Amino acid sequence: MFSAIILAGGSSTRMNGVNKQLAALEGIPVVVRSALAFEHSALVDEIILAAPQGEEKDYYSLLREHFVTKLKTVTTGGRTRALSVMNALGECTCEYIAIHDGARPLISTEDIDRVLNDAVNYGASIAAAPVTDTIKKCYNGIIENTLDRDMLYAAQTPQAFRRELYLSCVERLGSRADELTDDSSLLEACGEEVHITPVTACNMKVTRPQDLAIAAAVLRR
Repeated sequence: MFSAIILAGGSSTRMNGVNKQLAALEGIPVVVRSALAFEHSALVDEIILAAPQGEEKDYYSLLREHFVTKLKTVTTGGRTRALSVMNALGECTCEYIAIHDGARPLISTEDIDRVLNDAVNYGASIAAAPVTDTIKKCYNGIIENTLDRDMLYAAQTPQAFRRELYLSCVERLGSRADELTDDSSLLEACGEEVHITPVTACNMKVTRPQDLAIAAAVLRR
């Protein structure tokens, strides 16, 4: 039913030279933990990984070594997130797609299934967490107003869509699609509705060295 696209590119500029995808988290590489969560979902038929150019074979071997049996292939990541997704989409054969950041290793299979089921019901759905901080809108360092946090969610992944709907939006936006840093923004820009699926567990993204320690503490709870 679903093709899972796991994005493992990125420059890891805030990781002090450490590739966050390959960093060990309680003995297992970050990207492998992400892939295994999709491996264990009965809704996922195949996994396509987008890896940095020149490292495709290494990533393929790594996931196979950790028994990611649903891995179909490893594609080359593009200059932008949108291009990486499009490269991977060429290998997808399912009616629905689920796009996930490889650097979100704590995603649970249960939350994946909730997002994917909502995508089937609504056509598009993304994992998101309610905002708990008070959010200020500012201009030139000056607060303009305080936003109603009851209406605010932090977008996460997976973000799941009916494949033909996603491709239709790519076609409609053309080159503008390359500028978007969030997959659901593509549908929003085309006026399509995207459902929110609140996550029930920690789904942090590893972007800094200290995030690995935090993620490890979460796993040990």
